Order: sequence, then structure tokens, then C-alpha cells
Amino acid sequence: MRDPATDKQEAILRTALTLFTERGFFGTPTSLISKEAGVATGTLFFYFRTKEELIDTLYRRIKEDAAAAMCRGIEKEKSVKAKLYRIGLNAVAWGTEHPEKIKFMEQFAHSQFVSTTAQEEGMSRFLFLMDLIREGILQGTVKDLDPELLVSLMASSMSGLIAKASSAATPSEREMIVAQGLDFIWDGLKA
Repeated sequence: MRDPATDKQEAILRTALTLFTERGFFGTPTSLISKEAGVATGTLFFYFRTKEELIDTLYRRIKEDAAAAMCRGIEKEKSVKAKLYRIGLNAVAWGTEHPEKIKFMEQFAHSQFVSTTAQEEGMSRFLFLMDLIREGILQGTVKDLDPELLVSLMASSMSGLIAKASSAATPSEREMIVAQGLDFIWDGLKA
């Protein structure tokens, strides 16, 4: 049997995600979130004391979801290149399946409305990527540059690739775009 409290909290989060991506932070009053989620405003504040806490919770959850999706199957890959390629395929698949989450992250990733604690916790979900880049540097397969810089550049490139792949007219066009994009990203990383 489903827990009604969990259902209410999830309804608030789903509704907030939609409204924040459509209307932004200031255009989304908590009263509207409550109304659209079908809960009393007091119920929203029971789960989230402030709108910023709601943003932080969404941010953390989306980062956790994205990181989990990106990791799928990488243990089966042997080389750093193959692991990074798998991560890229997973990231594009997740991003094209969850456009609202991508839009939310683009809006709030560097926002004053996300606490430093939530940002740090969210980024900690991607330490596996930093470790993989470091492994590649040690092996001599990845450029010997600051790993944080390489991960940042890779993330920016992936964002553009997800956007381009999302606009593909056909599955074969999407496949071609993704392959070319991942090759481009690897060319930028390889030693």
C-alpha cells in the first residue's frame, strides 16, 4: 500500500519541477505549487519550510538521478575511453528522456537559489567521473590537465549534445549526432 504522505510530497516535487521550468523561481509562488499539486499550502510547508528548500531537494534528487543513470553499465567496460563513451551514451539517453530535469538544471545549477550545501552534495554524486578522468590521466590516455576543468568542459559539451540529440528528427539522425558528439568530446579529452 502506498504511503499518502509520500504521495503528497512527490506530487509537490513533480508539480514544482514543472512550474519552476515553465515560470522560473519568482514566477512560481508556493500557493500555485500547492494548488497545482492538489495539497494545502500548509502541507507544502510541512515538507519544505521554504521555496529554497524545495529547490534544494529537487536539485539533489535530479543530480542523484542523473548520476545513477550515467553509471549504468560502466563496470562492464574495460578502458577509460569505453567507460567515458558509456557514460556519454547514458547521459544523452537520460537527458533526452527527462527534458524538464535538464531544463531545471540549466536554470538552477549556478543559481543563488540553490544552497552551497545542495550544490556540493549534488556534485559529490559525480566523483566517479572525476576519478575516471584521473585514471585516464595516470594511464596517459587523457590530457594531463586539471581534472575539474576537464569534467566541466565535458559537462558543457554533453549539455549541448543532449540539446542537439533531442531535436533530431529521426532515431537514425539522433544516433549519428550522438556518435559524432561523443567522438568530438573524446577528441578533446584524449592525450
